[in-house]
Amino acid sequence: MDRRQAPRGPEGHGEKPGSPPGKAPASASIRFTIPYPPDKRGKAAFCRRFGLNAYYAGKHWAQRRRDAEELHALTLACLKQAGIPAGPMPWPLAVSFWWDDGLDLDNHGAIGKAVVDALKGVLLQDDNRRWVRCIKHQFWDGGRILVELSPWEERRF
Repeated sequence: MDRRQAPRGPEGHGEKPGSPPGKAPASASIRFTIPYPPDKRGKAAFCRRFGLNAYYAGKHWAQRRRDAEELHALTLACLKQAGIPAGPMPWPLAVSFWWDDGLDLDNHGAIGKAVVDALKGVLLQDDNRRWVRCIKHQFWDGGRILVELSPWEERRF
């Protein structure tokens, strides 16, 4: 089954205009990575430039716009390199980020937002609460930024 097609059947999970998003098959997750600059100095500059602390320090709106455009282009290039076909998924998603850099976990918000914004209309229908139900940030030791889009399953916490 094509990952962009909602399963159809007696459960009524098919996507129809104006209906709630359909339920995804378990194998519908997508993962791709975004590289950091190759050396330690470049990675530190990346973190200083794109980390949330730069925004708190009063980064000018024109520079924020250039940063977002660059992160959008980088994200889309990584999707293409990974061979992930474009086409918004017809079910709600959880977006997970795994980081391997020197920033505190909560300083990745601006980068995560730029990546999610780049995915709107490409893999995400939209980034509103109907289509993106959860965004998680965590650390790993993979040397790159790992992004995973997985079907959202209703949970009670």
